Amino acid sequence: MEAVAAIMAGGSGERFWPLSRQQRPKQLLRLTPSGRMLVEETVERLRGILPLENVYVLTSAPLQSLLRRALPQIPPANVIAEPMRRNTAACLLLAAAVVAERFGEDAPVVVAAFPSDHLVEPVEEFQRCLRRALARAGQGRELVTIGIPPTRAETGYGYIEVDALLEDAEGIPVYSVRRFREKPSREVAEEFVQSGSFLWNSGMFFWWLDVLLHSFRTYAPQLWQHWESLRQAVRSAWGQPIEGAYPGLEPIFAELPDISVDYAIAERAERIATVRATFRWDDVGAWDALERILPPDAHGNVVNGNVILLESQGCIVVDARTQPRPLVTLLGLRDSIVVLTDDAVLYCAKSHVQQVRQLVNYLRQQGYEALL
Repeated sequence: MEAVAAIMAGGSGERFWPLSRQQRPKQLLRLTPSGRMLVEETVERLRGILPLENVYVLTSAPLQSLLRRALPQIPPANVIAEPMRRNTAACLLLAAAVVAERFGEDAPVVVAAFPSDHLVEPVEEFQRCLRRALARAGQGRELVTIGIPPTRAETGYGYIEVDALLEDAEGIPVYSVRRFREKPSREVAEEFVQSGSFLWNSGMFFWWLDVLLHSFRTYAPQLWQHWESLRQAVRSAWGQPIEGAYPGLEPIFAELPDISVDYAIAERAERIATVRATFRWDDVGAWDALERILPPDAHGNVVNGNVILLESQGCIVVDARTQPRPLVTLLGLRDSIVVLTDDAVLYCAKSHVQQVRQLVNYLRQQGYEALL
């Protein structure tokens, strides 16, 4: 069975401002204990499961050259630029066109879709689950996902409600999916976790190429109507490491709806199975994720860089300055986030960490594009 990975790497990660910028989004940050970029880790944990020539990275045009340099193990032609952001459904439709051009629309190839900016460990357990998901997708006509056992009542994640146990091989259970549930309120999230019938939606999807195309045709006709023109645009420069998007792709993308693959396909599909993950996972969505990734001190503080923090508790402090800099001392803080870069400082209450994106939008409106 042939398998191809489509890594979605076009996001901006605005909630990690001021470290994350338009030319250095979250997937290019080194936020994990390994010191590697998140997108590097995404590619490396596929090694040994898929040949790297079968790994495609889809990103924005401004990030294409950066990702080609960051991922020298991937053929340059496999780093493909979208002309504009249109969410994950359009991204995967483009990926499907690339796979169809290489293998043929009716080829027996499984397409595996992955976000580029999540924490996954240990790699060995991830690869065990990945093999199970690929095998399950290859057995039939289902859409297959990987669901994460929830460890807290998280309101920032989507959930998968599971139904019957389909198989349990090598300690990795596979369930049928009753339905997808969107980001819940705190009370509803607590009910989900207590019920034991819900998993977090990891954003990883696996299906035969022809099943994926059938799903677009059936559930997302507003996207599917552009399929032939999309195929033609891909064919026009197939296999060439061109700079920017394929010629003719921009007017097509301008007509595509801005919708996630979850809304467009997953929530409408009739046959879905989910593999219950046995690995640790975090979507590293905002600064508070660092306290789940990096070891805290005796007072629950996570400190990265040359900062002195005294009589403080539950804080996250990151000093990412590269220029000669004064010493930063912090005293008596509680549940705060402080991030320092060469040209900006963020100081916010941990309870407001999800609103950093709103701060970025405000700065954009006020003309601070140079800091974004």
